[in-house]
Amino acid sequence: METLLTTEVTISLSQIITLISLTTFALVFGYARVALVLNYGFLLYYGYFSNSLLFSDGVLKLDSITFPYMGFGLAIILLAMMGLVYSRE
Repeated sequence: METLLTTEVTISLSQIITLISLTTFALVFGYARVALVLNYGFLLYYGYFSNSLLFSDGVLKLDSITFPYMGFGLAIILLAMMGLVYSRE
């Protein structure tokens, strides 16, 4: 629990503005599913690529959980995109 309370996440303001504007446009035009996929994609990027995969000195960190984690995350995005294309009405 201590790790969760002491972890610092740094996200640039331009990325936050991009996420909020894309999500807002998707919701205004009635594409709630697209907004969900956008938020999940940004969350996957922020949570892993932006903070965990790279150390502060820029050295790439690949451990044993990297590929299953990213594979599962990309599979979820792929399934969500397939769900956007194929929908029952």
